[in-house]
Amino acid sequence: MKKFLSVLLCVCLLLGVFGCVQSPQTQPQSTEQQTQATQQQTESTEQPSTTGQKELYDDIISQYTELLTAKHNGQEITKPDTENMDDRERAIAEAIYGIVDECESVEATENLGYGYKDLDGNGVPELIISGHQISIKAIFTISNKLPVLLEVSYRTNGSFIFGAQNNRLFLVRNTFADNMQEATFYTCHVEGDKMIYDAVYGKVYDQEKKTVLEIFQMVDGNRTSIDEDVFFNLNREYQKLCEAGGYSTIGKLAAPRTHLFLEDTVTDPNLPIADFSSYAAIRKTYLAISECLDEFDSYAWCNGEYDNLFAFPSDRSFEYYNKLLNIAYSGGSHMGYDEVDLNGDGVDELVLMTEDYSIKAIFTQKGGVPVLLESVTFGYHTCWLDEEGLIHVDREDYYELEYSLYEYTKSGKYNLLYSLGIDRYGRYLTKDGKTEPITYEDAVELYDSYVCYSEYFSPNEHTRNVSDLTYTALAEATEDIIEVATNKTWHKYASLDETTGKDFARSNTYITFENATDTQIEMNVKYNFIFSYPDPDREHYLLDDVTEATLNFTVRKEDGEFVFDGNGVKGRVELGYRYVWIIIEQSTDERFVVGNHCYSSSSSESIIQ
Repeated sequence: MKKFLSVLLCVCLLLGVFGCVQSPQTQPQSTEQQTQATQQQTESTEQPSTTGQKELYDDIISQYTELLTAKHNGQEITKPDTENMDDRERAIAEAIYGIVDECESVEATENLGYGYKDLDGNGVPELIISGHQISIKAIFTISNKLPVLLEVSYRTNGSFIFGAQNNRLFLVRNTFADNMQEATFYTCHVEGDKMIYDAVYGKVYDQEKKTVLEIFQMVDGNRTSIDEDVFFNLNREYQKLCEAGGYSTIGKLAAPRTHLFLEDTVTDPNLPIADFSSYAAIRKTYLAISECLDEFDSYAWCNGEYDNLFAFPSDRSFEYYNKLLNIAYSGGSHMGYDEVDLNGDGVDELVLMTEDYSIKAIFTQKGGVPVLLESVTFGYHTCWLDEEGLIHVDREDYYELEYSLYEYTKSGKYNLLYSLGIDRYGRYLTKDGKTEPITYEDAVELYDSYVCYSEYFSPNEHTRNVSDLTYTALAEATEDIIEVATNKTWHKYASLDETTGKDFARSNTYITFENATDTQIEMNVKYNFIFSYPDPDREHYLLDDVTEATLNFTVRKEDGEFVFDGNGVKGRVELGYRYVWIIIEQSTDERFVVGNHCYSSSSSESIIQ
């Protein structure tokens, strides 16, 4: 609740609207035949309805490549002769020429490419012309077996980027006249053979006087004036992308694989394959990706420098690779997994999770082919399960909280039940395909029902307490787990406001292990309870009381498990590399409630005296 309230009450300075837009090594496959076999197997993950449709874009790609090659070689390019063309042909020809003509250097032509992505899920792949740095130049689709231009943005004063969710797109165009700058924002998505503009709005800015002259919205073709609050509500998704600097990362995750026009199309046969044809292959691919982490750099990744580390048999394998790369960056080599039937349909899902049972990805099978159901690509986002089998996805950062609840049905549908969003602009509920503002009271009530776990536990602890998931490490251990555990202090935090009846009450529990042998370990526990109260004259809280207790347990190894029994508490210990689990089986001490408790690494030195 504290995290929720802190965001509701947070007052942050808004960034300027007009400053946002900026115009591994693994064992290789031994033969080319193995590469081709895996490619054929993984290609089956593509939607069958897309097969052959990409060829309808061949003329566009051919014209584009010819113009780029000429520009790259320093030759003069001329405007297309559109006199005998129809409107469709003319729009395509002018867009292609405009994109190439904009290139001001050889490097600019070398960084242009294209990719395919079904933006509306209707089985028709859109052709996306883009730069290697994920900036979209144009989008085409198929209508009546002919390519049509949906949108183009090749001017230096415009940008076209992927949004955060649901294949949303953001197009921004700036126009200048005298000292006036007009910025127009388009929030849009593809629907069949049309680009649907969900909102069109903007600002007119006097650059000399540095004042806003007009704020407007286009409704049914008419330009109407709006106030700042309406503008911020319309612009909040785009603004958050710019504020967090996240549009490059999100764009990379959403963008299709970029095929550079002037690149060498021969794939290195020694590259490891990003294989997602089976659960076993996915686990192997993740381990191969995790071995690249020493070289991982998010900026270089967004620029496409990591696109050549693997061979990608399909566009879908490239999409999954990018998501697992980000997951590996936060989860590291200590990722684990389980295969369990989450929806009761008789088919197991593959769940990738870290040692603390934080779920990072869920794959299911459709037609015998693995399909990604959910993924958590940022370290500060979490995915967890409740006792009803519902899937919770918490997306938290400095600018926004978003709590989404999904139902995975027996029929294989992954339905969003609702999503609660809180940011500096307000509180929002997404349900049944609509997003609407809600009151503070409704947001608190909804959040309280969403958080169904005890305050003694965190979401990942709740997952282990109520589900059948069991962590199994993907990779074999390379370090002595007892040595790792005894050289660290392990920490667990809990907010206990409701349990204690006091506002801003919290506990910290620290554990160290000493005198380890093959048969037993000494476990030292330090527990403190802290209560703070609000200072009426200042905007912070004053320390009221701290109580501390120290307990010692002898942990014995019995039947392959570390168990302990003493001080009114009985349980067992599971040692890990980043986390330690203390499973309390019986307890007469209210400070140690029955359940699975996860402790994270606090420091390399003991703080227990």
